[in-house]
Amino acid sequence: MKRKFNKIILSMAALMLVACAGNKGNSVSTEPQTQAPVQAQTPAQTKTLPDGTPLYDDAAVNASYYMQQLAAIRADSLKAVETTDWMKFRKEFLRCRLSQPDRFGTVGIETVINLARKSGDTEEQLKMSQELLNINFTNISAHYAFLSSPTTDESVKEFHKQVIKGLLNSIRESGQGNSTANAIYVISVDEEYDFIYLSGFKPVRQELIEENGRYYDRLITEAEGKKYQFYFDISDFYKYY
Repeated sequence: MKRKFNKIILSMAALMLVACAGNKGNSVSTEPQTQAPVQAQTPAQTKTLPDGTPLYDDAAVNASYYMQQLAAIRADSLKAVETTDWMKFRKEFLRCRLSQPDRFGTVGIETVINLARKSGDTEEQLKMSQELLNINFTNISAHYAFLSSPTTDESVKEFHKQVIKGLLNSIRESGQGNSTANAIYVISVDEEYDFIYLSGFKPVRQELIEENGRYYDRLITEAEGKKYQFYFDISDFYKYY
């Protein structure tokens, strides 16, 4: 599974996924009602993330490792890329996204990118890929759009190549992926498929597994006529988007 990165990166294929939500009615009693004694109101329960920590407000988002390191990368480019803790960076982006889905949502942008890619409109694809990266710098497919484009300057290609390498290594080093006990940690389904394709495999089937209160995707893949399976830990975002 450990292959030379330069060979891996050339096998990339962009994939996108999308997602979407009912109501209840109320009944009214016609029986005479006796007034219930007034009770002290308790404060509304604070919404929390899957790990039990509070959602990020604007101040917490702006102070997060994701936003702070992203500013450093924009200011210092490759040097900052080399010093980024990509696992922490990815986890902090997920925390920001779950806390403020409107601010960090990119489904509409991803749809435009996919349409531009299919129609061969490279200029529009790169323009929208940059818009996506302005929101979600962890999106490997958007980085690859620049890396694979013949119009991209070589220094820009090298920048995106090193970012992809950092993101992929943080995914790869999170677990061997041969069981739920050592599942590969991902922050989105997109990451699962980016990892699979960049590792030289083709996805065949996907299965959801619930075990001890956690959730996993089991991906059956193939390469060179052989079947392989990978387990991905999706607990931190499952049911959220």
